[in-house]
Amino acid sequence: MVIIERRDLDNVLNAKWLLLYGRRKTGKTFYVREKADYFKYFLVTTGGSIIELKSNEIYSFSEFIRLLPHFLSQGRIVVDEFHRLREPFFSLLQGLSGKGRIILITSTRHYFKRIVGSSSPLLGLFYIKEVGLIDPRDALSFIDRLGFERKLAVELAVLAQEPWLAPAIEALGENVFSTFGDSLRQTVPSLVGEIFREEERELTKRYWAILEAVADGKSGVGEIARELYSRGLINKETNSAVTPYLETLIEMGLLERIKIFGKRRATFKYRHISPVVDFAYYLNAKYGFFETEIPEETVKRLLEERMPQYVEVFFERLLAREYSLQPVRIEKPELEIDVSLVRNRKLYLVAEVKWKEKIRERDIRKAEDKLEKIEAKKKVLIVPDRRALPRMPEGLDVIDWKTALSFTTYQTSSPGSAR
Repeated sequence: MVIIERRDLDNVLNAKWLLLYGRRKTGKTFYVREKADYFKYFLVTTGGSIIELKSNEIYSFSEFIRLLPHFLSQGRIVVDEFHRLREPFFSLLQGLSGKGRIILITSTRHYFKRIVGSSSPLLGLFYIKEVGLIDPRDALSFIDRLGFERKLAVELAVLAQEPWLAPAIEALGENVFSTFGDSLRQTVPSLVGEIFREEERELTKRYWAILEAVADGKSGVGEIARELYSRGLINKETNSAVTPYLETLIEMGLLERIKIFGKRRATFKYRHISPVVDFAYYLNAKYGFFETEIPEETVKRLLEERMPQYVEVFFERLLAREYSLQPVRIEKPELEIDVSLVRNRKLYLVAEVKWKEKIRERDIRKAEDKLEKIEAKKKVLIVPDRRALPRMPEGLDVIDWKTALSFTTYQTSSPGSAR
């Protein structure tokens, strides 16, 4: 299987003491197993057994603790789902600080914060890295290696941000869009359920309704509260009734919030981090997708309709990482911008996305007129292929699939012995 090279992980795998955390199915285990150099790889099961994956040996907790100093003296070790261990493991690590090399991996975010908090024995011992969706640049590089081009390449890269879809994309290519429904129906509810179980939370109707509401375009806290109230899931239609649930979903890595630019009082819009999870919950909100069969042709058509929205977020993230910028939203009654990125609280880059095969003169003129009203250092028109433009826009840079591909090259740096 082709491995999606991940710059965020390649740049830290040489750290002596490394701690990786992130929600389920972001590829942490797979990437470390395939790319890291290690002596032994231990997986902690939900029952507390410790399995060494190279030899299939099973250790009890007491055996593992007794042998841990020896293992560290022999070479680098990996402990996957280490949060399932207990004391004296954490205190022993503190005592072994600086000795050997170790990678710890966990799929629980709230527990991670507890074990590296101010009173934790692990505080300051590890180089810490969150593992999320695949960087858009790395997703696009992966698709390029598979031989895809132009509009299709970007749309496949949108899906490839979810690592668990990479094998299907590699095997099926463009046909993945025609078989997408069954994969979503089986995987997404299980994925969300696993995330809640790992975080020791109950997946209540309120959480489920919020995930559906956000996927259905209700991005403001007031809109979300209104939706839950209409379903009889909260007693009062107030922001405070849903804010704690939104914060929890953010902590779990399911939602993110984007600040509205230009507001005196901090105001946010909420959205799914994963376009794949968003699409599944959109289908469920509209069609009861998780319990009802929907023809694959319908799923494909609906994904095509939603794809421009997902492409906007894809390029927002790609450009934010390429230029080290922060996404915001510009949303006014007379002006809404597809991509807005700031540096030091000032608009740096704004972009309009025209994601269709045929770009007309009026599309270019509309983008020119809209972006002319904004003060920003860079103004960009994003299209599938610049060669399809009837003319080059005035005062705007053009980014297409090939320009985006030029952003994918990177050189590995190393934190060295950082901990």
